[in-house]
Amino acid sequence: HQHYLDSIITILPKDPFYLQQKAMPLFKQKKYELGLIYLNKAVELDTTNFYREYRAFIKCIFQKNYTEANQEFDWLISKYSNGIVMDHTYYFYKALSLLQLNRLDEAEDQLKKSFKYSLDNKFDPNPTELFYMGIIFYEKEQYEIAIKYFDDCLKQYPQFSDALYYKAKCKYYLKDKIQALALLKEVRSYYSQGYSINEANAFYEDYPYQIKKWIIDDAIGQIGGEN
Repeated sequence: HQHYLDSIITILPKDPFYLQQKAMPLFKQKKYELGLIYLNKAVELDTTNFYREYRAFIKCIFQKNYTEANQEFDWLISKYSNGIVMDHTYYFYKALSLLQLNRLDEAEDQLKKSFKYSLDNKFDPNPTELFYMGIIFYEKEQYEIAIKYFDDCLKQYPQFSDALYYKAKCKYYLKDKIQALALLKEVRSYYSQGYSINEANAFYEDYPYQIKKWIIDDAIGQIGGEN
């Protein structure tokens, strides 16, 4: 595949599409710096900013360079306030970047803008967005508000193991260890069936706060031992 792309790029060195296609498999192999060589060139040659929004997404989800991702989405929002990339608003990815930089109030503000976009267009915020709003309040130690967002998320996606896990953690910090342990057992069951963050690119990269089996087992061991 890469060999044929190299041949096409030799013939069409200024076509950003093939440069982006060259970059994509490298990102999925976690060769981020190599991939960015081609993607940066695609951005330089592109007149539509389509590849710039893709690069911003890559920096947020794949490369996990949250400072640069935040800067990229700032620029994109200044040009296209209602822009969408990979099924989410620019505000959503900016919120994720700010969350990972512990700028929680700013992350909340950006996610509220993403919610507003959804409601203005007559549809509910999706489970992933509600999950991350719950995470923001979890990090703020406002556990009852966090649970409200996790519950809203779970109404749409009842088997969402990550949301159930952080709801369990909130219950634990609110001193409800029995409910926390019961939820964690649900988490273990749903996680073992493959229910987790269902973004398409979660197959290649972990999203922020995505849980693992060992995290679930540790939490069950800790809380079960206390009981």
